[in-house]
Amino acid sequence: MKLFAQKGYAACSIREICQAAGISKPVLYYHFRSKEHLYQELMMDLFNEGRKNLLRVSKFRGSLRDRLILFVSGEFRNSQKDPDTVRLLFRMMFSPEEGYPYFNYIDEFKRERKVLAGFIRDGMGTGKRRPDPERTATALMGMILVQILEYLFTGRRTLTRRNAEKLVDLLLGFSLPDKMTVPNGIVTGPRKSVKLGMALNR
Repeated sequence: MKLFAQKGYAACSIREICQAAGISKPVLYYHFRSKEHLYQELMMDLFNEGRKNLLRVSKFRGSLRDRLILFVSGEFRNSQKDPDTVRLLFRMMFSPEEGYPYFNYIDEFKRERKVLAGFIRDGMGTGKRRPDPERTATALMGMILVQILEYLFTGRRTLTRRNAEKLVDLLLGFSLPDKMTVPNGIVTGPRKSVKLGMALNR
């Protein structure tokens, strides 16, 4: 995984992979049909961690805010636990398509967004002014992505529970219908942007 993340898929040879893993080629080919198969299995492992995180959230009985914080914290924790896997995903996403074997990560993200949107839909209830759950889920996933990128590029301690809380409060502050509130005195409505900005700068 580290080799793929550092050098890219095409630049890694089977010999290098075996040396890094401390195994022989026959052992590698016993478990994986090819380098392409190995890569695809690594990608599936990455998204399986995301599925496990969503499963934890689905079993948690709490407010929408608490469930979203649990989700964001889980994504942060997975990125800190295995940053090379996340770097590999970003490298695949932003590099030319011919540089990597085919892997439909777009469908994986859509599947994750659909489940997350379900949590948001259930937590926001009904009403004419209820925001679109899928767009809200997309916004949250984008905010998580930016935080993870900052962590990977700068090494700053950005993937904390406190920052997870700030992201969720920002999202809910702009998404909840009027007269609904989120913690720390952040109120939705005409003055919400001012209070949210103050909260994020604390």
